[in-house]
Amino acid sequence: MIKMTVESLFRSKSLINTLNNEQYARLSIVSFIGFFLVISPLFPGVSWFQLGDFTTPVVNYYHVIMIPLALLLMIMAFSFLGINSFERKLVRLSVIPLLLLSFLGLILFYPSWAFNADAAVQTLRDMWMTLDALLLLIAMIRMLFSDRNRIKQIWGAYVLGLIAVTSAGLTAIFGMILAYGMFYGYSAVPFFYNLVQSLGGTDVFIGNLTTSHSHQMLPAVMGGIVALIAIALGYEKLPPLKRNIVNAGMVLGVFGVISMSYLYWISAFGTYVIPAVFTSGAGGVNGLALDDTQSGLIGIGAMIALLGLIYAIPKNHGDSLLTKAIFGTGIGSMAALFGLGYLIEFNEVFYGFGSPPPTGGIGYQYDLAFMDGHLMYAFFFLPLMAGILLSLLFVRFHDKRMKTIISGLTMAGTIIGFEGLTAYLLTLNPAILIIAVVIFVVAILFAAYSLFLNERHSEQIPEGSDR
Repeated sequence: MIKMTVESLFRSKSLINTLNNEQYARLSIVSFIGFFLVISPLFPGVSWFQLGDFTTPVVNYYHVIMIPLALLLMIMAFSFLGINSFERKLVRLSVIPLLLLSFLGLILFYPSWAFNADAAVQTLRDMWMTLDALLLLIAMIRMLFSDRNRIKQIWGAYVLGLIAVTSAGLTAIFGMILAYGMFYGYSAVPFFYNLVQSLGGTDVFIGNLTTSHSHQMLPAVMGGIVALIAIALGYEKLPPLKRNIVNAGMVLGVFGVISMSYLYWISAFGTYVIPAVFTSGAGGVNGLALDDTQSGLIGIGAMIALLGLIYAIPKNHGDSLLTKAIFGTGIGSMAALFGLGYLIEFNEVFYGFGSPPPTGGIGYQYDLAFMDGHLMYAFFFLPLMAGILLSLLFVRFHDKRMKTIISGLTMAGTIIGFEGLTAYLLTLNPAILIIAVVIFVVAILFAAYSLFLNERHSEQIPEGSDR
């Protein structure tokens, strides 16, 4: 089908059938992600490795990569849950338009004359993505009435997935409200402007909403990935004890997503200031932020679920390696966020919240290094690799070596990446972490190439034969 002409695409229903093909959706998304990662250094201001938080151009590019990932996960959710509905078709049909909007939004981001056009394009993309999330949510709720037996079998993962989709959808709305305020202000919407002023003013509101959007989205998505992994591996077939362990992890994840989402809601749209717990030091400056404890529950729940899911690892070599590599990304995230992140929070007298003395600490640059490093490692490439590898699970590759290669690269990137993040924190030098990122990008390119080979090979298979 790749060789079909433009004329043949538009003949009959060929175009619709192609756009509605899940294999093409996977290929399109993974190829898009790989290509734009490779060319990212060519774009002005896109410098991934610099001390501190992501800059505006980097944040913009980050969304160009991660929004397609979220779309890929939604497509996988329909597939793994066995939902074959009109909503599923609509989401798959949105793949190419959303990728084109992401590309157009990236191009229009830079010229000053295209400011309003870029805002319109990115808003359309974000609203469309939110609508896709709503379609998935509707389809999942309908399962409660149409496929109760299936729900009973996978209730833990189902509930976590449902809550994760809801949380991520709300966070997407946060992001759109945030972007509007950053670029236009809220004065044109009197009732909302008055609300913002009652919450401390535009700057305070935008600061709180930025925290809520950025800190809530990835933990919610990662919770959804954990649920998808369990469903994909058929954990309902495990013996009762092991299945209950998985469900226990899912329940803890559900609690974490709900409590985290609630904290960010009342922080963004209220006057609640998220406190630190287990404080120490002068003025209680050392301590764990309460929101981090709740998002941490999602990770702890994932690790508990992993204790049961290791017994659901597929027997065949390729899928077994892919599954282990996916598990490794979760362990890497926990090592980064718990092993290093919590360590910093309990020593803020030295790290100073990334601010120099006298208001911060003498080690503030190391805090800034970790901020950049953990965003690249734990909040960017590890969930990216988990989602892409999950989309390859149980896909029959034309070249059987590819799953081994992709899994090996991912495992190497995960291990080297943690070493690189640690070195970045200790030395302010991101060289080792950069090596890990390159390895991850190569793995993604191999994934795209493998999917392309699959499609190319499928053309040679006579119609109606077993694929």
